[in-house]
Amino acid sequence: MVAAQLKQFIDTTGPLWSQGALADKVYSAFTSTATAHGGQETTLTSLFNVFYHWGGIVVTPAYTDTSQFIAGNPYGASHTSNNGEIAPDAVALGACALTARRAVRIGAALKAGLVG
Repeated sequence: MVAAQLKQFIDTTGPLWSQGALADKVYSAFTSTATAHGGQETTLTSLFNVFYHWGGIVVTPAYTDTSQFIAGNPYGASHTSNNGEIAPDAVALGACALTARRAVRIGAALKAGLVG
């Protein structure tokens, strides 16, 4: 599950959602947990459920680059921090960069009217 603070923020988006202002936008996510089995994939997919309800287009890194076979999380960039003791490494930062490149590319295609 996402952090309570993020969920509280998401709960304030009702008026935007009801106006359709959140539909047809590109959404992506990243996560960090304290431990290796801290629910990274579950957190991302639960957040994506919100985006689906908004009518959003979810972009993930997937396994679109060989680096993802090392990073190992097709749903989004993730990092295990050991309670904040370990900074993101090149693998985690690379997964973030890949995700960002894909989100920007898909967003630009949507804006240009080439998708959907």
